[in-house]
Amino acid sequence: MTTVVAATPTLVPGLLLRPVRWPEEAHRIAEINNTSRLAAGSLTVITVEMLRSSYDHLVNSDLAADLRLAEVDGRPVGYVRVQWTDENRGDRVHSAALFVTPDAPAGSFAVLLDWILARHLDVARAQGPVDRPRTASITTMGETADARAALDSRAFLAARHGFEMLRPNLDDIPARSLPAGVEVRPAHASQLRRIWEADLEAFAAHWGAGAEDGSEERWQEFLADPLRDLALWQVAWDGDQIAGMVRPFINADENARLGVSRGWCENISTRAPWRGRGVASALISRALQALRDRGMTEAALGVDAQNETGALQLYQRMGFREAARETEWRRPLVLDGVADGGAVDGAEA
Repeated sequence: MTTVVAATPTLVPGLLLRPVRWPEEAHRIAEINNTSRLAAGSLTVITVEMLRSSYDHLVNSDLAADLRLAEVDGRPVGYVRVQWTDENRGDRVHSAALFVTPDAPAGSFAVLLDWILARHLDVARAQGPVDRPRTASITTMGETADARAALDSRAFLAARHGFEMLRPNLDDIPARSLPAGVEVRPAHASQLRRIWEADLEAFAAHWGAGAEDGSEERWQEFLADPLRDLALWQVAWDGDQIAGMVRPFINADENARLGVSRGWCENISTRAPWRGRGVASALISRALQALRDRGMTEAALGVDAQNETGALQLYQRMGFREAARETEWRRPLVLDGVADGGAVDGAEA
């Protein structure tokens, strides 16, 4: 028996917004996500299993209240999902995913953005006063003129950029050696908790890191990763301490859909005591060779372009080049007519 879900009309004629039947409609959300991002030049294809591993373990996001599907004549054309986190850098950030397909009616992005802001206010009011500024955040890729106009008119500023980067071949991989005393050992399932915790520590001071990153739900999400491939992982040890890691993976569904043989050289981190000693470059070199040995002919990764540790420059030296750009937009969250804080670090007009 099909559950009937009530839809709400919007200011765009024919565009309806409704709750999502989860997980029965996970495939709809995944396809909207893929259609929207691929149209913007993204390299990434997500699968239903990947989406489930994330959405089934969310923190501070209730799918019944915080996820909405946009439809025109029963045809999905977009979706939104909101959540919040207390960032280690100080703000309570009310963030959102917003995706619209190229055939969505004009004005759809603005309508969904307004739903996001209204939902943020509902959540903030229910929380009551907090001891930190509140900020609204949304990330876009290759936004259209309509989307940019909607963001500008609602006082969002570009706060951060990220790149999807591509190494178009796996030839001439730079040879890099680990520092003395550091070695790569085969990864085992018994080490997963230590590997996860070492990665959390390495990223704790980075942009967007939050208190919830170390929660039980995030640990379960890590365990549920459908693309985990321990044989590809490069985990560096210094005695009984993890110095750094690269955790590559291969998305077979993505490769089939796009007609490529690509591996992802991802989840790159070095713990602070070992930074500046060539650990990351040596592990990336090993990861690229491992992907090549699996028959891949190219590699990709994602990076915070303003990462203070110089990650972007490292990846460029290892042969990666920008392929697609994301922008994170932020603005103070205005609660009952009063701007409730909201530092916009690195904002630009």
